[in-house]
Amino acid sequence: MQLSKFLSLGLRSCIEWKSTLLSYLALVSLWILANVASELLEDFSFFLETAFGVTQWLVLRRYIRHLGWWILLSAYGWVIAFVLINVVGARSWIFSLIPPGGELAIGDELINTQILWTRVLVRLLEWVVIAILQWLLLRRYIPHASWWIFASALGGAVKGGVEPVVRLLTAIDELGTIAGAVAYGLVTGVVLVLLLKHQIQHRQHRERMDLYY
Repeated sequence: MQLSKFLSLGLRSCIEWKSTLLSYLALVSLWILANVASELLEDFSFFLETAFGVTQWLVLRRYIRHLGWWILLSAYGWVIAFVLINVVGARSWIFSLIPPGGELAIGDELINTQILWTRVLVRLLEWVVIAILQWLLLRRYIPHASWWIFASALGGAVKGGVEPVVRLLTAIDELGTIAGAVAYGLVTGVVLVLLLKHQIQHRQHRERMDLYY
């Protein structure tokens, strides 16, 4: 009898563990798709540059209620970053800080390291600014939300490096755009799982209750 109970508990724990793992993978996958979709939308028009706020919100609202301000704050963050980089001149300042003359071999191609590192740091700056605005909202709902700024900075930097490298290797701009979005989505998606761990488990519990009753 005790063995049967032990096996039953073990089987239930295994099922719950697999269900939790699938929920984590689902969030990361949806997050990556949301960021890829927003990048593809942005290619149609400059006025869709802030579409990422909408696609990200569509994923996050499954776990956090009353997050509508995410869209507006993301747009504000992008506008501030755009002004800093293109109007104030942060891009030129960053470019001037990096020593010129180096080249990096990517397959059979060469890429100027000054240009590459400028792209990396510009993307990092862009997503740090956006993340700070997003953090102002996230901190109301989840603990340790400041990690989101770090994750976005790292995701932006990786995106800034992946985009030009893939474009150089494939000679297809769209593939570079998609690869960059996947890289950003993967980095930030993993951190998002850690930040939303409680919300994911609560959602799982609620779904089980709905299934039983």
